[in-house]
Amino acid sequence: MLHLLLFFALLTHKPNYCSCIHLPPIDEQQYREYDLIAKGKIAKISLSDFERTIDVTVENYYKGEQNKTKIKITTPRQEGMCGIVPKVGEEWLMFAYADKNGFRTELCTRTKNMNPKAWDYNKSEIADDIKFLEAKRTTSSR
Repeated sequence: MLHLLLFFALLTHKPNYCSCIHLPPIDEQQYREYDLIAKGKIAKISLSDFERTIDVTVENYYKGEQNKTKIKITTPRQEGMCGIVPKVGEEWLMFAYADKNGFRTELCTRTKNMNPKAWDYNKSEIADDIKFLEAKRTTSSR
């Protein structure tokens, strides 16, 4: 009987995980979707019940703000809810949307950890994104 109860419990349990589609190389349409694109170092992380607030010291802006050296970006607290999980001191390329509290990002955006030891580090994808963003910055400053 215990085996039967365990079997039904497993069948009715809904897993808590995030599932994202793989994004194609960055293009003009994807660029326009985001309100903020910036590269920076994680300075501080604060946790609430459902969110993680990330303080980022910005090194380069590719889109948005431009006048602040530090920005706050929120993300869901759990990876299972598609939240990113940065560590203080890491460098990230952030792609974020504007919301009522500032900016928001998640795993399913183009946001990337630039640490070569990160589990999802993809050197060529980061290089392609930076190349596209630098070209956009060059053409928009003309």
